[in-house]
Amino acid sequence: MSNIVEMTSTKRNIGVFAIACVASIVILLTHVYLPIQIGLLFSLLIIFIVIMTSLLLVSYLAYKQYSLSAEVTHNILQNITDFVVIKDEDGRFVYGNRSVAKLYNTTESELIGKTDYDFTGNLEQFEVIQQNSKAILDKFETEEAFDVSMDMNENKLHHFHSIKIPFYNAQKQLRLFVLAKDITEIIELKEESEKNKARLQHVLDVSEEGLWEWNPQTGHVNHNKQWEDMSGIPSSEQSFQEYENCIVKEDKARVYEAIAGVLKGDAPFNIKYRLQRPDGEVIWVWDRGRVAERDKDNNPTLVVGLVLDITQEKRNQQRIHQLAYHDQLTGLSNRVQFDMDLRNTLKQSQQENTYSALLFLDLDRFKLLNDSYGHHMGDKLLSLIAQKLLNNRQSNEMVSRFGGDEFVVILPLIDKDLNDTTTYTKNYANQLITLLSESVSLKSDLQDIDIEYAVTASMGGVIFKSNDLLENKILQLADMALYRAKANGGNEAIILDPDTQNDLNYSGELQKAMRNSIDEHEFCIYLQPKYCNEYQIIGAEALVRWEHPTLGLLSPYSFIEMAEESNLIIPIGMQVLEQSCEQLKKWQASPTTAGLSISVNLSAKQIWQKHFAEEIIDVVKSYDIDATKLIVEVTESIFIKDIRDVTKKLCQLKSIGISVSLDDFGTGFSSLSYLRDLPIDEIKIDRSFMQDINTNKQALMMVKSIINLADNFNLNVVSEGVEEKEQLDLLKQLGLSIFQGFYFSKPISPKEMDELVLASLKNGYSFKDGDVRC
Repeated sequence: MSNIVEMTSTKRNIGVFAIACVASIVILLTHVYLPIQIGLLFSLLIIFIVIMTSLLLVSYLAYKQYSLSAEVTHNILQNITDFVVIKDEDGRFVYGNRSVAKLYNTTESELIGKTDYDFTGNLEQFEVIQQNSKAILDKFETEEAFDVSMDMNENKLHHFHSIKIPFYNAQKQLRLFVLAKDITEIIELKEESEKNKARLQHVLDVSEEGLWEWNPQTGHVNHNKQWEDMSGIPSSEQSFQEYENCIVKEDKARVYEAIAGVLKGDAPFNIKYRLQRPDGEVIWVWDRGRVAERDKDNNPTLVVGLVLDITQEKRNQQRIHQLAYHDQLTGLSNRVQFDMDLRNTLKQSQQENTYSALLFLDLDRFKLLNDSYGHHMGDKLLSLIAQKLLNNRQSNEMVSRFGGDEFVVILPLIDKDLNDTTTYTKNYANQLITLLSESVSLKSDLQDIDIEYAVTASMGGVIFKSNDLLENKILQLADMALYRAKANGGNEAIILDPDTQNDLNYSGELQKAMRNSIDEHEFCIYLQPKYCNEYQIIGAEALVRWEHPTLGLLSPYSFIEMAEESNLIIPIGMQVLEQSCEQLKKWQASPTTAGLSISVNLSAKQIWQKHFAEEIIDVVKSYDIDATKLIVEVTESIFIKDIRDVTKKLCQLKSIGISVSLDDFGTGFSSLSYLRDLPIDEIKIDRSFMQDINTNKQALMMVKSIINLADNFNLNVVSEGVEEKEQLDLLKQLGLSIFQGFYFSKPISPKEMDELVLASLKNGYSFKDGDVRC
């Protein structure tokens, strides 16, 4: 703007100089051609005219220069986004540019003579501004200030950074010049930043996460308080070195590898590892970070991250793993872990062409201890047996408990030579039998009893190498060998090597033997008593056993799968039903035992037979028994074919008084619909929920839910698989009143069952019409 004014001023000065030059020439010519007096007068006149003309021209040119300068200044002030204001001593506008007028939703002319209050209506705000302005005018010193004013268009407060200059105008009136910049957006960004910072801090406080910043080039580290509290490392220039020293030795390589990866930019820093705090405590942390800044050479200059203490989470995971894969009484691997161990051993044996072995172990006369001194003493013995098995490990043996007094030992990768493997396995098994037969001291926690007790063990073993042998077949062979050992009187080990396995011609021979045994009625029932919450017998579940002519008594585990596959389960099931009806008839012959009931398991293949219901009813009627004491147990698998047909058949059974129990409840997917639509009188909670009901909240919640469902549908509930007193006590608290499991009794022969019932009668219990009372 100054350049334009200067150029205009120069041109105007040249014009005045030109006029003066012309006037001088005119005067010179006048003196030359006119007489002296006339020329003098005329010269004076010319000089007067020239002077007046020059004065007028200079005044005009000065006015034009001022107008141009004022116009330029006005245009600048009107178009800048900053706010330009001149006020009098009363705070009234003397001048305000377009930005001020727009703020108050008015015009520049409307501003003159009015105050901020006339536009905002905010008296308190106006008084604050006026007090500040008056103080500046009184001191007559330039000041900077931060003001707020209401935007009448958006109806929101705006923030300003103002420079306020007091001055006197040409009339010696005191005025205040104000140049203000709208910093509302800056203030809002600052406030938002502060809010975000506070939110982040709140999030970190709630999540208990530690925040860290690290400059890899200088080694400088910043931490927040959560990080210091978590790690126990105070913030200092050496804190990164102190942090490195706290990383557990076994984890350092992984941590350094992760740090190197994030610095290179080819891997995220996301790792879980252990820190040993300065106080000695070892914690697990979850550390995540990334490069936030790099220099011009792309080298990282700032890495930021968060770290969370996950020690409790790790402990919970370990606890969950312990519950899921270990037996709660002994701490040994459970069936789930055993299956994985056996599968891996089979795979390794084939890959390395090396023999492995499996030993199936069962204690002899264990039931006598439970019956004589109580289950808590039996539990003590099982714990001691487990410890002996663990202490006897010579290399990488895997020891598991199957339940009750059954244990399994896997001997992986023994030798490539079959004879050496067989010798080693037999020696190992005999050492175990000798070790377990040693008497142990047992002290009761419930009574003042301290006894020396000795048991013996029977053992069946299998040597294997190829994965042609499936896991269940290995167990079947081991179970057969175990029962052969028991049939020989127990306290011995029988090991089946591949040659003896082939000699058995397992599948074909077993199936052939099964058919012969059906014809010879060599399948029998064992009875597992059912108890009420007063420890009184109310009935039993009939479980099939095979009295093999050479292998002795076999449990269903040894043959039931083959029986299902070959459909031999159908005639076997009918023999079980007939023997159960015979037992009921025997009980119902006496008024004292007439109230006892028997549950019989039905296979899906039995129920799918066309005339299933008619055949069952004919058998029941042929024994002339009270059918209301007979319970048939079914599983959800029976409904996968034709649910209408199955429902019709079950209703036929119910028509003569037979009750229907849904077994393994809670392990299927459609149990709720079955409760609603099917003719069911009772549900049995699957034994898998009993194993950790005292320690696993989910298992406990599942049992509670099943009980509530049963109550809503008016169904009886039986809890199977009860093995510990703590389980029984908890189930009682949940409202259950019918139980069965090893805590009370293993499956026993009908003769032993009669003796057990007789003993109960001698103690004053009665079993009439299902009303169990003392």
